[in-house]
Amino acid sequence: MPVTMQQVVAEIDRDEPNYAAIAELGPDALPHLQMIADTNDPLRAAKAAYGASLIGGSGAIDILKKAGDHPDAQVRVAVGHALRNLGAAAPSELVMKSLNDNDSGVRKLALGTAGLLKRAEFSQRISAIAQSDPEEHLRKAAQTTARQLNSK
Repeated sequence: MPVTMQQVVAEIDRDEPNYAAIAELGPDALPHLQMIADTNDPLRAAKAAYGASLIGGSGAIDILKKAGDHPDAQVRVAVGHALRNLGAAAPSELVMKSLNDNDSGVRKLALGTAGLLKRAEFSQRISAIAQSDPEEHLRKAAQTTARQLNSK
């Protein structure tokens, strides 16, 4: 049975979305989630991006890439968190983009994701954050993440 926009919106518009129910809608929900993520409503866009990450696949990655450019940091924070749900499928370039974001919340979540993924290509950027990020808590988080990367 095809997934409708109404079904997706019903889950997204809850105060606390039932992300398991969104995931169960499957890939047929991705076009609807993309339309929601493209809106000027940051809260709905953030929920849609995160929901897409739970479905996974290339369509979800496309949604996250586009949401990673959203002007509202709330949406980019959701992307930073959502990348964890993709696990090994998380695109390195999107993690790097989040590590370079001007919002400290996005960078913080990206550090956690980079630590989980343990990819060597993140090492240089993590070291730079550890040494010179304007936020002290991020410098400390980057030091922790650097140790995670080195403990493969």
